[in-house]
Amino acid sequence: MPTHTIILAHGVLGFGHYFGLPLPIDSPIAYFNGVARHLKKRVDQVLEPQVSPIGSIAERAETLAKVISLQPPGRIDVIAHSMGGLDARYALARMPDVAARVTALVTIGTPHKGSPVADAVCNHIPNALTQAIPEFIKNQAGALKDLTTAAAKKFNATTSDAEGVRYYNIAGNAKQGTPSLFYPLATLLEQSNTEINDGLVLKSSALYEGHTHLEDWPVDHAGEIGWGTEEPFPIFDILPFTTSAHLKRYDALLTLLLSLPGRS
Repeated sequence: MPTHTIILAHGVLGFGHYFGLPLPIDSPIAYFNGVARHLKKRVDQVLEPQVSPIGSIAERAETLAKVISLQPPGRIDVIAHSMGGLDARYALARMPDVAARVTALVTIGTPHKGSPVADAVCNHIPNALTQAIPEFIKNQAGALKDLTTAAAKKFNATTSDAEGVRYYNIAGNAKQGTPSLFYPLATLLEQSNTEINDGLVLKSSALYEGHTHLEDWPVDHAGEIGWGTEEPFPIFDILPFTTSAHLKRYDALLTLLLSLPGRS
């Protein structure tokens, strides 16, 4: 019997189901906080594949593509956060067999046109923005090269949307939510760009031409995956957190995906 699989693709510095460990030890903490456990109530399986936290888009996309190709017959939808959206776009554009398996790709806070934060880190620009960037991000300048605006321009010129796949984008608006991890960056980005952003990605970058743009989420970049002042702790099945705000947003997203016809 055909299955319905949701694949959650993590961003740069992120981790998958096994927390990046070489042994199959299920992590008690999920990058998408509680999302997989919650969505499993409505679909056959939800996967959280591990790709290289600091790898290039091409490297990460190859791993993601292998996971997609190994799935049993049935429908596959991909929900990707941040760099994970670029990994998925790369895989779908360059691997027709993989694209033929996927019904829809939803990107959340993905820097389709690059990130000013990545520019600042990689170019070592001394200003208020770089001073506000957390050290754990600054220390990964090499991993952020593919997320600069210059790299994004080249990426988009060579990466077309796959025929038959539906593409959806969501942008985060940190100023609509309560102050969280990336709120200081969001304030600085809005001052310099006068634009809605999630603290790492501008709305104009998160929404890509030719894709369907969904309503902004009122959270910063971390809040998009359920880590912020809305829900600062890990969510487990044994705890009654099914009404958590970010899980409601993923529920609505899944409802949208379930309303779409599958690939013929």
